[in-house]
Amino acid sequence: MLPLEAGITVTLTIRECMVGGVTLVSTRLPQASRLLAGRTPAEVMVLLPSLFSLCGTAQGLAGLEAMELAAGIVSAPAQRMARRFLLLAETIAEHAMGIIKDWPALLGEEADLAQARPLRPLVTAAKRALYPDGDWSALGGGRLAPDRGALTEILRQVEDMAARLFGGSPEEWLDDYTVFRSWIHRHDGVAARLLSSLEARNLSGFGRSPLLLMPDSGPRDLAERLAADSDGSYCRAPHYCGHVFETNALARLVNHPVMAGLVLEYGNGLASRFAARLIEIATALQEQEDLVQDLCEDSGHGPARSGEGIGLGIVDAARGLLVHRVELEGGTLRDYRILAPTEWNFHPDGPLVRSLKGSPAGTDLEAKARLLAAALDPCVPCRVEIAAHA
Repeated sequence: MLPLEAGITVTLTIRECMVGGVTLVSTRLPQASRLLAGRTPAEVMVLLPSLFSLCGTAQGLAGLEAMELAAGIVSAPAQRMARRFLLLAETIAEHAMGIIKDWPALLGEEADLAQARPLRPLVTAAKRALYPDGDWSALGGGRLAPDRGALTEILRQVEDMAARLFGGSPEEWLDDYTVFRSWIHRHDGVAARLLSSLEARNLSGFGRSPLLLMPDSGPRDLAERLAADSDGSYCRAPHYCGHVFETNALARLVNHPVMAGLVLEYGNGLASRFAARLIEIATALQEQEDLVQDLCEDSGHGPARSGEGIGLGIVDAARGLLVHRVELEGGTLRDYRILAPTEWNFHPDGPLVRSLKGSPAGTDLEAKARLLAAALDPCVPCRVEIAAHA
């Protein structure tokens, strides 16, 4: 997440021919957000997208929401609509990047990195097409002047990418689970081949565990827990009444017709987790196409009612629920806390651990554990090790 060397090591302990223990060691720095304390909101908004190499737009939007709430700034509906468009653009790019760059390795293949290169520039282009002055991250909103021609061209390029990824328009299967299953066996692209491979190897349901999905807007006590988290222990290992939620595209789309079919058949196993990212690309593209018709101009920079306060910014980033909490005092950030989705999904009692405990310890265990880690999509490299038999 941060431009520092970081990663997660997952160690599996074998007992009586099954996974008896799962240990996670993370070198991520969830408290690195404290480096933002003492700065002005304008300084923080310059730093946020550059500090975080992945989901920089979502990080910026979460920070923006938190600081606007703290300052008493109410952004216009047009600004919120434009920000939603940018979040969707980044979500599509992040999911597509993962599919193009990472999924081939799961099949023992080389990735075609040339396909991935245009994706992040499209997010930058969307910002320019909406905010010609480059002030998309200004508190209260920048000068919003949508360039419909440029936005239409961006959508065309994204649709072309999706057509290559899906072997045609995803609308053909988006609302029908049976058609989606047929697509898996009919298309020869990397996404369909990975799902087909899981089915052929009887791994579609591997990792199925009790469904503890993140509720909309996060746990009910989120604001209180973050406020009391002076030592960062909650941000390192969040929970709600002892429960650790799974937060990702599956949690957001669990009621989608195709997703519902997958969950009914495989629970939150590998097929459901991987397919959710495909479905979210398709649904996000549909939403973008609807939004572009309604985007309108706005001068931005809404008036502040006060120069201090507390704000909680909550954004559904590609990898899950992202939360920023700020305390604004005298025009600077007295405190800054960030809770990232990886802390839920790769929690010592979280979805990955629940999905691995009790798994048979066959010769393919390490490969299956790597598949699970990839399906949960951490924002840092993840290494899997198998300890000596206990």
